[in-house]
Amino acid sequence: MLCAGAVTAQFVGGKATRDGLFLASLDYTALPTMLIATSAVSLVLVALNSRGTRMLSPAKVVPASFAASGVLFLIEWWLTSRARPVAAVLVYLHISGAGPVLGSGFWLIVSERFDPRTAKRSLGRIAGAGTVGGLLSAILAERVAALGGAAAMLPFLAAFHLVSAWQIHLLAIDSDSGTAAKATSLAQRAPAARSGLRVLADAPYLRNLAALVLLGTTSAGLVDYLFKVEAVKTFGRGDNLLRFFAMYYAATSLITFVVQASSTRRVLERFGLALTASTPSYALLGASIGGLASPGFSSMVFARGAEAVFRGSLFRAAYELFYTPIPAADKRAAKAIIDVGFDRLGDAASGGLVRGVLALAPVASSPAILSVSIVCSVAAIVAASRLNRGYIDTLEKSLLNRAVELDLSDVEDGTTRTLMVRTLRRPKAVLGPREGGDVEPPRSSPITSAVALDPEVQEILWLRSRDRERVIGVLRREEELTPALVPHAIPLLAWDPVAADAVFALRKVAEEHVGQLVDALIDPNQDFAVRRRLARVFSVCVSQRAADGLMLGLDDVRFEVRFQCGRSLAAILDKNLLVRIDREQIFAIVLREVAVGRPVWESRRLLDQGDMWEGVSFVDEFVRARAGQSLAHVFTLLALVLPREPLQIAFRGLHTDDRQLQGTALEYLEGVLPQRIRTSLWPFLEDRRPPARSARARDEILADLVRSNQSIMLNLDELKRRAEAEQVGSADGDTRRKTKPPADPVA
Repeated sequence: MLCAGAVTAQFVGGKATRDGLFLASLDYTALPTMLIATSAVSLVLVALNSRGTRMLSPAKVVPASFAASGVLFLIEWWLTSRARPVAAVLVYLHISGAGPVLGSGFWLIVSERFDPRTAKRSLGRIAGAGTVGGLLSAILAERVAALGGAAAMLPFLAAFHLVSAWQIHLLAIDSDSGTAAKATSLAQRAPAARSGLRVLADAPYLRNLAALVLLGTTSAGLVDYLFKVEAVKTFGRGDNLLRFFAMYYAATSLITFVVQASSTRRVLERFGLALTASTPSYALLGASIGGLASPGFSSMVFARGAEAVFRGSLFRAAYELFYTPIPAADKRAAKAIIDVGFDRLGDAASGGLVRGVLALAPVASSPAILSVSIVCSVAAIVAASRLNRGYIDTLEKSLLNRAVELDLSDVEDGTTRTLMVRTLRRPKAVLGPREGGDVEPPRSSPITSAVALDPEVQEILWLRSRDRERVIGVLRREEELTPALVPHAIPLLAWDPVAADAVFALRKVAEEHVGQLVDALIDPNQDFAVRRRLARVFSVCVSQRAADGLMLGLDDVRFEVRFQCGRSLAAILDKNLLVRIDREQIFAIVLREVAVGRPVWESRRLLDQGDMWEGVSFVDEFVRARAGQSLAHVFTLLALVLPREPLQIAFRGLHTDDRQLQGTALEYLEGVLPQRIRTSLWPFLEDRRPPARSARARDEILADLVRSNQSIMLNLDELKRRAEAEQVGSADGDTRRKTKPPADPVA
C-alpha cells in the first residue's frame, strides 16, 4: 500500500511541479518543442529499458531506476538556484520522459508479485492507496508552492522516488524469488520471439490499436497546449501556477477514481469495448466544439479535465481488454511500443502541429488548433470502431488454437465473455490448419483438454462436467466464485448431490451478483428446483436490491418458491431494518395466497423438508407442522409489515390446546389485521366462528397477548412432549408386533 501511494504521489506531484516550474521559467511558446524533445527522450528510455530487462530481472532494474530518478531530482533542485531555465527543461524531460517507463515497471512488478486471484482482491486496495497518495502529494505541492516556490517541491519528489525504490525492492524480492525458476523454464522452451515492429507489421488489428493511441494522444496534446496557455494568461508566470496545477491534478485524480470504481463495469457491459475506448475522444470532440463557441480558460479546463478523467478510467479498462486475445510473446513485444512509443509519437505530432499552426495562422491559432483537435478526435473514434471486428476475430482464433491464456474474471465486457465461453464449447475439428502444421486431432474429452486452459476456464468445464467430485471441489474452495463461474453454478442447484454446496458457494457472492440471481429467480423457464433453492440464497443479503428481487419472486406460480422468498425477505429485514417493504403490496400478495380452496390450502407441502441450510425461521418446525405451510407462509409475509414479535406470539397461541390462549391470539389478530385480510384469512384459522369486533383497546389486547407468551410456550412444549411420546409408543408397538412369535399352527 505504501508503495502504491508513493508511486502515485510522485506521479501526480511531479506533473504539477513540471508544469508549474516550466511555465514559470520559460514562455509557453516553447511547449511544442518540449513535447517533441520529450517524445525522443521517452523512446530512447523505452529502448534502454527493454534491453535492460532482457539482461537483468525487473526486480533489479525497476528499483534502481526509481533510485536514480530520485538522485536526479536532487541534482535538478541544486541546479534551479544557478540556472533555473535549464533546470526547468531537465525537470520537464525527466518527468514526462521517464515517468511512463517508471510507472510501467511498477505495474510489471505488481503483476509478478501476485497471482491473478490475489491481484483481483488486492487491486481495489492498491488503487485506493494510490489515490490517497496522489491527493496528499497534490495538497503538499500546493502548500509548498505557497510557502517556498515551485522548485522547493523537487526534494519531496526525490523522497517519493527513493521511498518507491525501497518499497519496490521489497516487493520485488518475493516476486523475483517466486518466479525465477518458472521464467527460466519458460525461456528455455519458448521459441525465438519476434520483434515488436514485426508483430505490428503482421497484425492489422494491432496497427488499428496503435492508430487509436496515436490519434487520441495527438488530440489530447493539442488541447493540453491551449489549456496551459490559458492557465498562464489567468495566473501569470509565478508560483501560483504550481498551486493551480496541484489542485487540478488532485481533482482529476479523485474524479477518475470515482468514475473507475462506479461506472467502468456498467459502461463496458452496456456500450462495449470500442465505444468505451472512444470516450476520451468523444469528450475532446464535444469540448473542442464548445471551445470554438465559447473560448476561454473555463472551457479549456473542462476539455482537458474531461479527457484526463475518461482516459484514466473508462479508456484504460477497455484498452487493456483489447490485448486479451494477443498471444503472450507478441503482447510482450508490441505492448510497450504501443503504450509508450505511439503515445510519445502522439505528443510529438501534437507539438509539430502546434508549431505549424503558430507559423501559418498566428492570429487565429486557438480556433485552428481546436479544429485540428476535432479532426484527430473523429479519426480516433473511427479507428476505435474498426477494432471491434478485428478484436472478435483475433479472440476467436486465439481461443480455438489455445494460443493464449485468458482469465475470464478479468473480462468485464459481456460480449467478450459470451464469445469466449461459446468458442471453448466448439469441437477441435472445426479448426483450420495451423500455420506451419496440420490440424490437431480432437481430444477425447473436454475435461482432458482443460489442462492447457486458463484455470478459470478449466473450472467452468469442471462445473459443467457432471463429475460430482470435481464440481464439489470448485464449489467448496475457500475463494469466492468469480463472475465467470456464477452462471455455471446456478444450474447446479437442480442437481441434488451438489445442491447444498451450490447454495453455500452462491451465498458467498450473492450480494455482488444480485441482478444475475434475480434474473434466474424470476425466469419462468428456469428449473423449479433452481428457483426454489435460489430463493434461499438471498437470505444472506442485506440490500434493498435483493429485497426488491424477492418481492418479484413472491409472484411465482409455485408455492415453494414464494414460501422461500418470504423467508429470505424476513432474514434480510432482520439484518437491515432500513429495507423498505411496500405494505399494500404485501397485503395484496396475502390476499392472493388465501384466495384458494381449503383442499389446495391444506395440501401445500415443501419438497425440501428438513432443510438444514437455513437459520431460525419465523416459526419453529413443530408449530409450522401443526399449522401447515400455507398459514406459516401468510404469517411470515404479514410479519414483514406488521409488528413481528406480537404476530409470532399470536401465531403460536393459535396452535395451543388452550381455548383462552387461542381467544387472546384471535382477539389480537382482529385488531391488527386489515378488514379485507381478516375476512379472507379467518376461515383458515383454528376458530371457525365468524369474527366479532373486540370492545377492548388494541394496546390492552397486546399487553394481554404478551403476558400470555410464557403460557403459550409452556402449552406448546407440553404438546410437543406428548407428540414425541406418541411417536415413541407407536414405534415400540411396531417393534413388538415384529418380534412376536408366530401362532402355533396346531392351535
